[in-house]
Amino acid sequence: MTSEYGGDADGGVAAEIQQRYGRSAQPESQQVVAVLRAVTDVIRNEGLPLSPTSYFAAIMSALEQPNTQGSQQVVLAMLTLLAVVLPRMPSHVLRARFAGSAELVGALLAAHAGEAATAKAALGCLAQILAAADPAAWLAAVPAFNQVLSFVSDARPKVRKRAVEGLVETLAGLQRSQALTAASELVLKVCQRVLPGPAAAAHSAAAASNKQRSAAEEAITVAVADALHLIGALKGALPLLAPQTAKSVTELLLKLFALRQPLLDRHVTEALAALAGSGGAGAAGGAATRLPPGELSQLMAVVIETESLWVGSGRDPGLLTALGRLLEGGFSRLAEADPAACAARLPRAVHALVPQLAAEQDGVRYGTFEALRGLISDCLTKEVIAAAKLPRGSGAASGPTPLASLVSAVAAALSARYQDAWGMALPVAGSLIEKLGELGVPDAAAPLLECLGAIVAGGEDAAADDAATGDGDGDEEGGGGGGGRARGPVAASHSSAAEATLGAAIRALGPEAVLRVLPLQILEGLSGTAEPRTWLLPLLRRHVRHARLNYWFKELLPLAQSLGARAAALSAAGGAPAAALALKCRTLELQIWHCLPAFISWATDLPSAYGGLVNTLAAAFNNRSDLHPPICHALQRACAQVRHVLVSDGRGPELVGYADPAAHGPSGAAAGGGGGRGGGGDDDDDDDGAAAVAEDPAVAAAHGGAPPAGYGAAEAEAALAALRAFNKQWLSVLCKSYLGAEPEARGPYSAAIAGMAAVTDAGVVGGYFRSALQKLSKVILDEAAELPPADLVTEGGADPAARRNTFLELALWLSYGLPDAAVDVLFKAVKTAIAHDQAAVQKRGFKVLAALAEARGPWLTTNLGEVLKQLLGPGAAGTLSAARRYRLRLIRPVVVALQQPGVKLPPGLMGVGGGDEAMAAGEEAEAGEEGGATAAPLAQRRQLAASLIAEIVLCTKEANKKTRSAAYDLLVGLAHVMDEQDPGRITGSDDEEDAMQEDGGAGKGGLYEFFTMVMAGLVATTPHMVSATVMALARLTYEFAAAMQNLVASLLPPVLSLLRGKAREVVKAVLGFVKVCAMRLPVELLLPQLGPILEGMLVWAEDSKNKFKLKVRVIVERLARRCGFDAVASSMPASDAKLLAHIRREAAKKQRRKHGAGSEAGSEAGDDDRRSRRSGASSGRSSMARTARASQWGHTAVFSSEEGGSDGGVGGGGGAKSLRGVGRGRGGAASVAVSGRGGGVRLASGSGAGGSGDPMDLLDVGASRQLARSAAGVRPANASARGDDFKRDPGSGKMVIDDEEADDPLGLDRRGGNKKRRRGGDGDGYDSDDSDFDDLRGVADLKYALKKAGDSRSVRFAEAAKSMAGGKSAGGRSVASSAGGKSAGGRSSGTAGGREGRGGRHQDKGGKGAHSGERFKAKGAAGDVKGKAKVEPYAYWSLDRRMLNRRRGKQAAASDKLASIVAGAKEGAAKGAKAKRQAAAARGAKRQRTSPAAAEE
Repeated sequence: MTSEYGGDADGGVAAEIQQRYGRSAQPESQQVVAVLRAVTDVIRNEGLPLSPTSYFAAIMSALEQPNTQGSQQVVLAMLTLLAVVLPRMPSHVLRARFAGSAELVGALLAAHAGEAATAKAALGCLAQILAAADPAAWLAAVPAFNQVLSFVSDARPKVRKRAVEGLVETLAGLQRSQALTAASELVLKVCQRVLPGPAAAAHSAAAASNKQRSAAEEAITVAVADALHLIGALKGALPLLAPQTAKSVTELLLKLFALRQPLLDRHVTEALAALAGSGGAGAAGGAATRLPPGELSQLMAVVIETESLWVGSGRDPGLLTALGRLLEGGFSRLAEADPAACAARLPRAVHALVPQLAAEQDGVRYGTFEALRGLISDCLTKEVIAAAKLPRGSGAASGPTPLASLVSAVAAALSARYQDAWGMALPVAGSLIEKLGELGVPDAAAPLLECLGAIVAGGEDAAADDAATGDGDGDEEGGGGGGGRARGPVAASHSSAAEATLGAAIRALGPEAVLRVLPLQILEGLSGTAEPRTWLLPLLRRHVRHARLNYWFKELLPLAQSLGARAAALSAAGGAPAAALALKCRTLELQIWHCLPAFISWATDLPSAYGGLVNTLAAAFNNRSDLHPPICHALQRACAQVRHVLVSDGRGPELVGYADPAAHGPSGAAAGGGGGRGGGGDDDDDDDGAAAVAEDPAVAAAHGGAPPAGYGAAEAEAALAALRAFNKQWLSVLCKSYLGAEPEARGPYSAAIAGMAAVTDAGVVGGYFRSALQKLSKVILDEAAELPPADLVTEGGADPAARRNTFLELALWLSYGLPDAAVDVLFKAVKTAIAHDQAAVQKRGFKVLAALAEARGPWLTTNLGEVLKQLLGPGAAGTLSAARRYRLRLIRPVVVALQQPGVKLPPGLMGVGGGDEAMAAGEEAEAGEEGGATAAPLAQRRQLAASLIAEIVLCTKEANKKTRSAAYDLLVGLAHVMDEQDPGRITGSDDEEDAMQEDGGAGKGGLYEFFTMVMAGLVATTPHMVSATVMALARLTYEFAAAMQNLVASLLPPVLSLLRGKAREVVKAVLGFVKVCAMRLPVELLLPQLGPILEGMLVWAEDSKNKFKLKVRVIVERLARRCGFDAVASSMPASDAKLLAHIRREAAKKQRRKHGAGSEAGSEAGDDDRRSRRSGASSGRSSMARTARASQWGHTAVFSSEEGGSDGGVGGGGGAKSLRGVGRGRGGAASVAVSGRGGGVRLASGSGAGGSGDPMDLLDVGASRQLARSAAGVRPANASARGDDFKRDPGSGKMVIDDEEADDPLGLDRRGGNKKRRRGGDGDGYDSDDSDFDDLRGVADLKYALKKAGDSRSVRFAEAAKSMAGGKSAGGRSVASSAGGKSAGGRSSGTAGGREGRGGRHQDKGGKGAHSGERFKAKGAAGDVKGKAKVEPYAYWSLDRRMLNRRRGKQAAASDKLASIVAGAKEGAAKGAKAKRQAAAARGAKRQRTSPAAAEE
């Protein structure tokens, strides 16, 4: 900033003064500005330059004048100006004027000490002068330093703060100088005078008489206040003092702990923490502390052993947090300075901190958690661990080592005593375990592993427990650490965290160390001598990495073989119990085998152990088909990991193959969604598999994770040599098994063959590849022959098409280890498959070609013309619907290849068909006049890409959901690819667009070009293509609204013009596009388009077909919420103003319900309008992010006929929560389960077996326990679920469903009994899930009731009636709905309405139904009668789906019928009660008339 007083020559003095004080109207600020002007004038009059030195001389000269010193306001302004000048002064000039300056400012400070503002300014100037003092001439600075020290205990906070800052600045300037000792001694003298004050005052108060008590207490207050002020200064100054002085001050501070004053304790601890965590002056990087190691160790011991700091009720949370910081900082420095002392003291510190994990205050728990994590990460070094492993003393009574004591302290936090603190203790235990594994002491973690095992086992028991109480009446686990097994819901709630910690232990310590402490004990569990830990098997499968492969074969394989032998023996013995036990044994055996891929993942001994173990694997593979998946997965993972490391090292294709099977193989992109991994992939349990796929460094070596430290190219080459020695034999076995397996079970074999072929010698793979192609050719010839030949190929499938597909895919997987020349032969076979007339063959042909195009970029570039002929040739029109999804996968790499520069295309491609004619015409117009065969190469590639994109656009209208989703994903993916290849310029204004149009659109980028290719379909000749284009544009707009918002805004008018057409599919697509624009475009772009949008949409506002009316209302409501009601009202035609008024009222109701009644509708709507305007005034990116944050794209939510709530996004991921019906379980207790995507908690009302179905009392202790156990996955013993009531076959374990209604659909022969009531009808022939039908239970003439129900439009009654009559309704079933009856004046009346269904369903309006009130109407009298059915009269309120709507307005509208029913019932009840009273009075009068006394009279 340039000053008006002298430019920038003054060093910015005037600019800073003007900025800080020039805009203020306060008198003090104006005084500073006036002084600046006066000083500037003086300097100019003297002819001096306006520099900091000139300002300093002028100010000091003015301050020496008596008239200046006499005015406090002038002195304050002068000192304020001097404080701005001093930092800009050259140090040598200030040092030369030090004595006079310090004396003058000190005198001013003493004279104006009573004025806080002046004292603060003087202290600031004096501190800056002291910072420039010469350490060699420190004696001259002692008076000024003492003056600053005298204010560190000042009662005024701002003065005291500035004095402390000056003290710290002065001490920092004296570091590495001789004067530091002298200055520190001065500070020590102040501490010796002030810090003993509280103790002395306390002793005096204790000896004082009653008359002196008040003065003594006042003296204590003053002494404590002075001590607190000084301690506050020491927090910053203590780390800067000389070491010997710091030791003396520390001793004074420690004596204050004896007073047991919480406030003093906290501040002393904070000061000591600052000292313990500080670095020394002479150490590099501040590694050493001010205190020597011995003194620091003693300080830590005193703090730890001072019981008053740790024990006692009502401990100050700030004190406990400061203690954690003190121990963390002190031990971190001690570990570097004296590892032996750190190892000796550290366990006691951890023991002291662990109880604080269960503190009541969250801040204390979190601070302790951080302190423990810091102690583990910073203090446990190799030197400390080496010292901690040594025993404390000699002899038998030496006790545990410090390391064992440290581990037991952390293990204590996992005991039942600290159950509430497990959430904090588990991460601490995980950090300690990882550190122990890193430092090579895995055996020391045994106590932690025992506690973790107890928690996980307790969670498993709680989940499997059928008891209703949560007291854990099972047997305790003997020998477990941490106080035995933790049971109950709390254990189950922490079970997942304990499993994650135990998984980290498996990764850090290795499976051998974990299994030594927590053996599986499966055989002992089967024999009943111990409790098995079968829950360890999934953890081993997920977390084992970089272990010994030989361990699995030596320890786990014999266990699996023993289980297999026992299962075979039990199966041979027969009987239901034996069969169930055999099934368990077989399951455990398979679980152990599925751990093999984890043990082979980055195995440390693979080169040495594989050769001796491969025969065992081969024998198991040949003898057991159920072991094929884990063995195949293990082989595939080993090959993929070796290949990944060698590729990263830059090895050639002779070692790593010519394509990547991990990214484009059966388990990668080539699998598509078609079940490439079906039947065998066991990656679903790998927790790091998803992350590996997402990060994709070669798909993280087939889901095995990143290579561990120390696993490099040398280890990979050794492993590859061991694998290659047996790959030839494995390929033979795998190919044979692949051909003999069912198509849905070939996933494991495919992955293993592809992975193994990529790392096997090309000569070996070539033999199997040629054999597969030869058999493929033979299958094709056999299929074309009129008579089957004698040497017919029968392997690979039951029919020629299946065999053809089998050999075609087998050749693809083998080609990963072969060069491009071999792929050319496979390509010829693929061409014949694409032209085949069977859907399965054509689908497989496109799948294979898509895999080749994705995996082999150079081959695709070379053969791009031939691939385009397959896509756009004459046979393209014959593509079957089943093959379109894989055809779309092929289009993506082709379009990307067309965008590459230098791509050469053969002539004649422009004449082939494919794509919409309008799209091609639009691209020809852009290409110029050349067109056709004479078009430039760039224009030719654009036209071909446009033809392919047109096909993608058309696939958005496919009926197949997977194909439609693939088309949307492909559109977005291609747009991203083209944007990355050519980012271009994003159009930000109309001027830029006009300029770009003048130069032919160059420079707009690949995304703009892609948009224009898709937009060309808007001028298509068919409504189908036009609607597909609009849907594609909606999807792209949703994804790229921020980047292409101006283009989308300019696209709105032509799209809105389509609303004037009659094609309903186009209108439906346009409404979806407008809905996306209303959500994603910024408000500033929406406002000018409101008129055209509303004008176009409101044409369909009264059309209820396809729910256009509802769609229009939803869009109008969203526009009103985004742009404001006033803006929408100004653009809406007057004829449709009622719609907006209704939306406004609904919004006001919603706000009143949200914020409480009492506010008027207008004000609420106005508030909503203002909120919408404010949100719309923000940036487009933020307003769009608000919508996108809630959900992802969903085709159904945008374009379907279902109701799209105005409050929700367009998420397609799961939709709203599902409400599973309120049914009646065993004993009549109703249960409600509200579940989202991930499930929820089941709340069972009532308790015990005889629950009444009443609402649950959530304040009841038993109910709370039941809810907690429900959250932990525990089912009560009397709970029942529909899926658990099936019988099971004792031999196979499969569910057996008895069709009890097959012979008696009405249940007329199954009366009574205690059979479970299920959906679809119970023993009485009616649906027990509908409580309105409960009145029919026990009806004598049930057939008559069902006959009356035949006239009803109840689905279940109509089904029953039709079945009983042997008839069938039109369209296959009868569907109708009825309106509820209404009871008024003691008499029920009801109407029934129907609607026309699809598929020829009958329409019945006004007919009498089973729930109509007409059936209970009395003839010639008021009120209701039972009638022939003998059913008690009732009023029926039909179920309305709007009751499940989350919008309260919908629920209120649906409940109006209930209100009328209740009102009628009350009116009828009142009339009935009156009639009963009148009848009773009449009977009483009659009795009186006929009584004997009356007769005698």
